[in-house]
Amino acid sequence: MSYSDPEIRNIAEKLASEDPGVRRVAVIDLVDFTGPEAAGLLTLALQDPDPAVRREAAKVVDEFESGDIADALLSALSDSDEAVRLAASNALADLKDPDAAPMLLDSLQSSEDPFVITASLRALKPMRLDAACAPALSLAEHADATVRREAVSVLGWLRSRENLPALIARVSGDDDAEVRRVAVSALSYSTPELVGEALLAALKDPHWMVRSEAAGVIGKQGFSGGVQALIAATRDETWQVRERAVEALGTLHAIEAIPAIGVCTDDAVSNLRKAAVGALGEIAHEDARPYIESAMDDADPDVRKIALWARSRLAA
Repeated sequence: MSYSDPEIRNIAEKLASEDPGVRRVAVIDLVDFTGPEAAGLLTLALQDPDPAVRREAAKVVDEFESGDIADALLSALSDSDEAVRLAASNALADLKDPDAAPMLLDSLQSSEDPFVITASLRALKPMRLDAACAPALSLAEHADATVRREAVSVLGWLRSRENLPALIARVSGDDDAEVRRVAVSALSYSTPELVGEALLAALKDPHWMVRSEAAGVIGKQGFSGGVQALIAATRDETWQVRERAVEALGTLHAIEAIPAIGVCTDDAVSNLRKAAVGALGEIAHEDARPYIESAMDDADPDVRKIALWARSRLAA
């Protein structure tokens, strides 16, 4: 093959060398180039017989935005070298190239490798293609938890009301905490009327990450029916849950939650104290003044700074 750019031609000659060290250097030289010719050489490097060359190509691939390498990246997902597989997966997710969608969708049907399926779902997610809905619904019940997690995430990005039953089923019935957490996050695009019950149930999940996510979504949705459950969550055994609960109560401007939030302003965890004082500032009700005034003497300067802002809100 002939190359219009003499420097690209020089790199191609190096890539044809029998010395893998020379080929590896050639891949490094590709970083300074873009376009179809460079992408073609990178595709060859991703298929090099030497794993060190393929690893170097996998590092370089993030510098390319061309969809011309999508097919090579899909092939690299099955590489024997873990570093190559991971780099290919990340690069595919970064491409966001609609032209790659057909081959990604095909890989969901043709591959039995959970890693390949997961990477394909990750790459499809930001495209928000209706065509991804059916395979994602099916894969949400896959035996592998990482596949289920990415499938649920795809369904969340599609923001379709028809997908809510599948998402709620993952929230309530999946045996993997991370899948349940992602499913709760995916419900955020909906409304309390449709998913409020599922969110309240998630606020009692055995795993703190799920409870924390549920508290955040309740606040994001403005679900006033969740106030009492959030007040209870301010006494959760895990401070991260308490933090998200007080933040949500602040967002909801829940005056009735001021005493519960006030207790959190005296917590041993400074991050929680900051969140609690900030929530009181958001509510901006006179009943919060004693807690805010007390926080003015907090040992953490960040808490004192937030307390100063919260007090200014009371005077407004």
